[in-house]
Amino acid sequence: MKLFIVISDSHGNMGSLKRIISQYPHIPSIIHLGDYYRDAVALKQLYPDKEYYMVPGNCDYLVSNASAELILEVEGLRVLLTHGNRYSVKSGLQRLRAKALQDRLDVVLFGHTHIPVIDKTGGCLLVNPGSAGYPRIAGPSTYALLEIGNGMAEARIMEVP
Repeated sequence: MKLFIVISDSHGNMGSLKRIISQYPHIPSIIHLGDYYRDAVALKQLYPDKEYYMVPGNCDYLVSNASAELILEVEGLRVLLTHGNRYSVKSGLQRLRAKALQDRLDVVLFGHTHIPVIDKTGGCLLVNPGSAGYPRIAGPSTYALLEIGNGMAEARIMEVP
């Protein structure tokens, strides 16, 4: 079994990120889905014992050496990391679902909308952790916990303390 903290759209709110990570010393892996990639780089310096997976977002203008997408193989499942802007996620999840079907993905992690989503339509788990630093809807900042094991993936949306 593998556990991940999934963060997106932190927009420079390092206090929020520190509060999230300090709650889970036992979770070894952090995923940052962009919009402020530099926040993820700063986390690597603050918590060097963690494993990091990161992709840039549409606000990460100066990041040129990072892939816009990553596909991870985790416990036998294929997991896509993307910011989501290239799939027009603000207009719906159809393009992400098509990508998942085309590339035989089991989990798709995305951000960009700042609105948390967990959707299991069509056999692929789609997860948007919301925004860890700048929520667009009235309510708290959010992130996700992702658990992958035994051929299954589950996610929960959590509020930043």
